[in-house]
Amino acid sequence: MYRYSQKWFYDSEIYHYLKDYLNDSKKITMLEIGCFEGLSTCHFCDKFLSHEESSLDAVDPFLSINDNDHSQYLEKDSVEDNFDYNTSICNNKNKLMIHKITSDKYFETNKKKYDFIYIDGCHLCDFIKRDMKNSFENLNEGGIMWMDDYLGGAVGDDSIKQTMDEFIENHKDKLQLLHSGYQLAIKKS
Repeated sequence: MYRYSQKWFYDSEIYHYLKDYLNDSKKITMLEIGCFEGLSTCHFCDKFLSHEESSLDAVDPFLSINDNDHSQYLEKDSVEDNFDYNTSICNNKNKLMIHKITSDKYFETNKKKYDFIYIDGCHLCDFIKRDMKNSFENLNEGGIMWMDDYLGGAVGDDSIKQTMDEFIENHKDKLQLLHSGYQLAIKKS
């Protein structure tokens, strides 16, 4: 049984709809930016890594930064301990590579391309812009990029939705919109 202090992931659109977009019988290379307590990480491992060559890279620095909109949870609960425990008991944990660094650091050295990328990292707009840019560059053609908190409001002076909309507008000839709700999903074309 997984340990968690928040059940956000179980209420998310990705939890309910991702199965409509991914075929777990085929090889899937996955990247997750922002893991919190690992519920999404474990869901991806449990449900989408059954192919012998499938893999998941999970990236999260597990540190409290200035203006972190989850700082109240980082102070009160042991998020990293829950993540470590949860990922130690999930299915296909041997196909999971954990990177306890920032996404910026990860992308500095990453050489992989991905079929699916889930972005739920830092909610500051500058970070979102870089995560979307770097993820899109590392996404295979036909790959899916799914972003959390599209309708999540504002952090700082810019809105999250506005930041994601600008990215979509600037890349509209290279993507297809798959899902738009509280979360946003696109397919690279």
